[in-house]
Amino acid sequence: MAEYNPQELQQKYEEWCELHRKQLEAQQQFLKAAALQNELKDYYLNPQWMTDREADLPIEHSGKEYSIFSEDALWSMLSDHDELAKKWMRLGLDAIDKK
Repeated sequence: MAEYNPQELQQKYEEWCELHRKQLEAQQQFLKAAALQNELKDYYLNPQWMTDREADLPIEHSGKEYSIFSEDALWSMLSDHDELAKKWMRLGLDAIDKK
């Protein structure tokens, strides 16, 4: 028969609560990122994107990320989002399957 330490379990519960709050925040961030991605994807698939890119429009960006006129940057954004969604789905399914 297992011997439980209530104080250790209390600490684990509090850690779980904090992680759970962070998971809920991450879900909200994922939804916000998806909305931003949809707007960017609409622009990327619109003929205006190519026109703007070819016109070499000057845009300011932080330098931490590529310009939206980088075809690879927007393409990567689309594939990265899909990969992350698949990983989250797998995590969720694995959590349910362990019950």
